[in-house]
Amino acid sequence: MASGESTDAHLSADTWESLLTEARAQARQCGGDSYAEASPVTWDARLGAAAQAHSEDMANMGQMSHEGSEGKVLADRLGEAGYEARAWAENVAAGQRDAASVVAAWLDSPGHCANIMSTDYEEFGAGVDRDESGKPYWTLVLAAPRG
Repeated sequence: MASGESTDAHLSADTWESLLTEARAQARQCGGDSYAEASPVTWDARLGAAAQAHSEDMANMGQMSHEGSEGKVLADRLGEAGYEARAWAENVAAGQRDAASVVAAWLDSPGHCANIMSTDYEEFGAGVDRDESGKPYWTLVLAAPRG
């Protein structure tokens, strides 16, 4: 990490909530689909832990992927975190310098944008970790609890 750069390994829930609330506060086009403004999503610590663990796994593998090093996918990670979901989605990315940059990149990608704008999701968690070269690996988990 560069001198003077704040740690991004554990960005605050407030930072993520602000970025996602701002993104969802306006109608937008995600590829060929239009989305109305959406209610804010709120931080869930279990989703945050699942996202952080996946970012750490990607950094350790040196590879961006929805599948973890042990073949696990988001549904597995949610179960391990003790989160019973009725709907879920995951955005991953690598290389963006900060949370604002990665959210902007996701909003420029139709599928990732659709995940962020979908009213199917009520809660989220996010994480980031860096590989040995300092490259960041980002994970955003969006979900709605069962029940």
